[in-house]
This record gives sequence, C-alpha cells and structure tokens, in this order.
Amino acid sequence: MAHLADDADIALLDDPTTAHRVHAAAEFSDDPETLDALARSGAPTSVLMKIAHNPAAAEHTLEHLVDVDERWLTYPATRRTDLSAEFIDRIARRLSDRNAIYHVTSAPAASESTLRYLASHPNAPRGAVEQVDARLGALPAFAA
Repeated sequence: MAHLADDADIALLDDPTTAHRVHAAAEFSDDPETLDALARSGAPTSVLMKIAHNPAAAEHTLEHLVDVDERWLTYPATRRTDLSAEFIDRIARRLSDRNAIYHVTSAPAASESTLRYLASHPNAPRGAVEQVDARLGALPAFAA
C-alpha cells in the first residue's frame, strides 16, 4: 500500500476495489510520504478529506490540501492539536473564503495574533468576529 499513491492511476478509482484501497490508504496510512503523494495525485475530494483528517499527514500536505480547496478542507486540516501556531498563521493569512476564515477561528493552535488577524479580515463573517471575541475573553462565551 505504500506505493499505491505513486503507482495508482486515479482514473482507476472507477474500479470499486481500487477506490476502496485508495480511501483506506488516505484514512489509515501512517506514512506521511504516502499521504502527501496521494494528496498531490489528483484524487477526488472524498480522498482529500480523509487525508485532512489523518493524524499522520504532514503540515506541508495539509497546506497543499487547503490550497486545493480552502472552503471544505480548512476545517479538518486545522483541527489537530499537534499543529504549530505558525502553521495556523500561514494558513490563515492566505484565506479568502468566509467559511474557511470562520473555521480557523476555532483552530486549537491559533495564536492571539492570528485570531485578531482573522477577526479583522475584510471577508470575516460576523460569527468569526464573535468567535474570536469569545476566545480572547472580550465577550463571555455562552454555553449552549
């Protein structure tokens, strides 16, 4: 399975067996190089989503995923607690999508300066500003 990403023709995903193996590799592989190769192979969004959720995916792979589809892949790519604040800041500073901006405001590793940047972004939705205020303690966080 380690060479699947290098050797597989993504057009073969029409074959259920190959599709299952590619999805399984994206979800369960613990090899960052395999995940990176798979992320750059032109795989469909369903595969990219599994890679974004995979804890073995390296930061450069997650950055690539956000570049491919910031709207749908930013949230899973920024949920991890092992990511650096610098990584979250790099992601935040290239976003333009309102949903993506909102999602990064709840990233566990986001620094105060990154949160302030997101709140002041021209495309930041009101919910993002409120989320930043709540995280920074400017407004009380309301329990649901």
